[in-house]
Amino acid sequence: MDSMLLYIVVALGVSTILNLFLKHFGVSQIIGYILTGTILVYAFDLRHLEGSQVLEHIGEFGIVFLMFTIGLEISLSKMNSMKKEIFLNGFLQVGLTTLVIYGISHYIFNLQEKSALILSLAFALSSTAVVLSYLKSSKEIYRPYGQRATGILIFQDIAVIPILILLGFLISEGDESIAVILTDTFFSAIIVIGLLFVVGKRVMTWLLHFSATSEVDELFMSSVLFIVVSASLLASFMGFTYSLGAFVAGMIIAETKYHHKVESDIAPFKDILLGTFFIIVV
Repeated sequence: MDSMLLYIVVALGVSTILNLFLKHFGVSQIIGYILTGTILVYAFDLRHLEGSQVLEHIGEFGIVFLMFTIGLEISLSKMNSMKKEIFLNGFLQVGLTTLVIYGISHYIFNLQEKSALILSLAFALSSTAVVLSYLKSSKEIYRPYGQRATGILIFQDIAVIPILILLGFLISEGDESIAVILTDTFFSAIIVIGLLFVVGKRVMTWLLHFSATSEVDELFMSSVLFIVVSASLLASFMGFTYSLGAFVAGMIIAETKYHHKVESDIAPFKDILLGTFFIIVV
């Protein structure tokens, strides 16, 4: 316990000093967090913690809150207005990248078909945490190319679901057919989306309304945290990623009048947890 507290204190101190220094040179805070992780790993010889599920879950919540804030900015109406950026540009980026990398790895480097497909799908995806964190901090997310990049990243996050299904089928040694896997996943998706948009929307609106009218900031914040974590756990329970549930919850709240307050209140938690993610990644 004492050692863990020491690691936390050192991580906070080192990341703060590094980011204050790097900020003078216009360097992204992500670099500071990654350098912090590198320093901690070698200073305390923490390489034995590689692959720790506890650390992975802690880091995952940084992505969860990042995806929640993205959902707050991408309401259903805005997603409808960004159909080209999300579905056309996103599909072209993922599709063309997959085809090019597959062709190079399979026909030039003679990798097996399954290995080449897995490699090409990995290259087709980007780090939402890195790109969107930079776009948001630099305010470039509001520029035309920032909107196009955001649309592509949203499509990539959506594409993760069928990609994971496909990868699970490719590496599976069981007797389940792809039709069964796709059917189960489809019905799971319907249940998750239905619960979040039909039942969850009413619960979220009611909870935010009464916690806001109480004029107690702690109650409002606890309501937001409850919504984010509950939506993430529901998505995870149904076989999807935590971040998908948080993203959908953000989209739902974006349709309410509380989305600006929620976004401003959750920003510090998101940034700290996202920093934890980059420190743990190393």
